[in-house]
Amino acid sequence: MARSLGVSLAEAYPQVAAMWLQERNGGLTPEKATPKMQVAVWWRCAAGHEWEENISTRTTLPKWKNGDVAACRECVGYKVSYTYPDCGHTAMVTPEAAAKKRGRCWKCAQAWWQANEKRMKAELSAAAKAAAGRAAELLDAVPVAADAPAPLVTEWRWWAAKYLQGAIAAEEVIGKDGERNRVLARVTAVAATLLPTKEQAGRAASAEGVLRLVDQAHWAEGWLHQLTGRGARPVPADDLENFSFLLEEVLTDWAKGAVEAVAENRANGYPAPTTAEITRSLTRAVISMTDDEVFAPLARYLRTYRELRVPVVPDGKGRYGRLDVVIWMPGTIPDIVVEIDSAPNPASAQKLAFARDVGALPMWVRFGSGSIEKIDGVSVLDLRDAVRAVRTAGDGAGAS
Repeated sequence: MARSLGVSLAEAYPQVAAMWLQERNGGLTPEKATPKMQVAVWWRCAAGHEWEENISTRTTLPKWKNGDVAACRECVGYKVSYTYPDCGHTAMVTPEAAAKKRGRCWKCAQAWWQANEKRMKAELSAAAKAAAGRAAELLDAVPVAADAPAPLVTEWRWWAAKYLQGAIAAEEVIGKDGERNRVLARVTAVAATLLPTKEQAGRAASAEGVLRLVDQAHWAEGWLHQLTGRGARPVPADDLENFSFLLEEVLTDWAKGAVEAVAENRANGYPAPTTAEITRSLTRAVISMTDDEVFAPLARYLRTYRELRVPVVPDGKGRYGRLDVVIWMPGTIPDIVVEIDSAPNPASAQKLAFARDVGALPMWVRFGSGSIEKIDGVSVLDLRDAVRAVRTAGDGAGAS
């Protein structure tokens, strides 16, 4: 059967054309239309079901049609007609969607949410906080592998509690029946596949580095000395010194440019940069270190991560620590780990010590208030004076 663009719908697909609902399609007819026209028209099947659909979509042959290009979604049970009780709109939806018995169609639900978003978020937040105890009880009953490392279980529990509390709140506030059970099934499935077991961690640690594995296994080497009794890897002191010198040059250039930019902004009436803004700017500067010619031979292979998890639960914290910037290096070249802090942070010291012990090159960029103490095997870059100059650049500019 011909399918060229010059052939009409009536010629190419007579069985589809037979469902054309002419009284609702104006002057367009199957003889004038072509099979690939991106035009929505009305159709009626032999059973009397009516719907609007693009001609090009009607002439396709997805699996649900079972080989019949003229099949009706409603007749074959692929879609059913459902009227939303709250807004009164009728739409063709899957049987599964109809079974959920939602009160509003998607557009009306979006409009309703926009009108009630602030109030609903406050109610959901309050309900989630109130559900903390019930979520903890549910998690207590979830089986967890006995040999799963404790920090990994801590991370899973934090994640699971967050979703369970939200599910309980959703049931209570917006009536999402069964949401708690669906979420509980999901977190239970995750608990059943917690990685690594001691054996898996040992194997991964012997072959890979903690920062050479990503996603669920990127922390495997963190368990090496805990699981096998081996000592920590020594950090190459010369490499650490060389890369620290390079980063110091990059941050010195950053400070010069930042002083000029802030002075110009202050002259135009903008306030001094906040600590958060300086931290974000420093993070971008640290990442830009990889633009140096030293990295040119590796540029196509290295990867940069922000907020990368490590298997350290810092004192006083409830979940894994995260490293601000990690530059993953190929082969046997040590990875570069950088923490950026405006004040002394014991948690950062613990994370950097972990990075040191697994053979990475740890660097601590410090600015702001507080003293700076030396940490064995960790390079500390003191940016207090440089950032102070950035903060005060243009003081008095623009004042009348």
